[in-house]
Amino acid sequence: MKPSARERAAGVVRVGERALLRFAHEADGTAFMAMLSRSREHLAPWMPRTARGSEPSFGRRFARMLRPECEAHGRLRLLVCARDDGRIVGVASLGGISEWPSLDCHLGYWLAAGEPGKGLMRDAVSALVDHAFEDRGLHRVAANIIPHNNRSIALVRALGFTREGVLRGLIEIDGAWRDHECWSVLSTEWREGALERKDASSTQARKTSRRTEHVQRDGSHRRD
Repeated sequence: MKPSARERAAGVVRVGERALLRFAHEADGTAFMAMLSRSREHLAPWMPRTARGSEPSFGRRFARMLRPECEAHGRLRLLVCARDDGRIVGVASLGGISEWPSLDCHLGYWLAAGEPGKGLMRDAVSALVDHAFEDRGLHRVAANIIPHNNRSIALVRALGFTREGVLRGLIEIDGAWRDHECWSVLSTEWREGALERKDASSTQARKTSRRTEHVQRDGSHRRD
């Protein structure tokens, strides 16, 4: 759901049942770098070395989470935070955000060590796709996933994504170029077409309003 005015002032972009998405603040630096440090081995099978980083590079990685860098170059980077205690549990992003006529982007997301299995990332990804379609007006969201990342594939499948195929040698991870499966969802498919129905309802409401205005104007003319 969309954040309240108070939440927006605090940098919150979207709110889910278990997690929320928000912009990073300078004060998050210590917690963010500690999260990366304890999650290095946990993330090793899924992320390139430059993304996992090392202790000296964590500060530079955190700097990319701050405004304006986190919104630059067609990308949006957000912290995933647990709603129960506000702790930072991961990162979710939109990359390659394209304007019309493409109106598409790709998802990126990772969860810190010790956090999987709690429904946090599914909740966060769902909220981020809501943001992509409802707030940014995009048409297609894709996620590229290593074929043996069963947990991530189960996540996007549960959210209604469709497997499109395999992108060969997409990213170099641990010294090898890894194939990735491409999964995607369209705005017309998201939440069983709720957005499409909403758009149709809005269009019908506008038509009805225009007809009412015409009738009122015609009636006023006849009374004169």
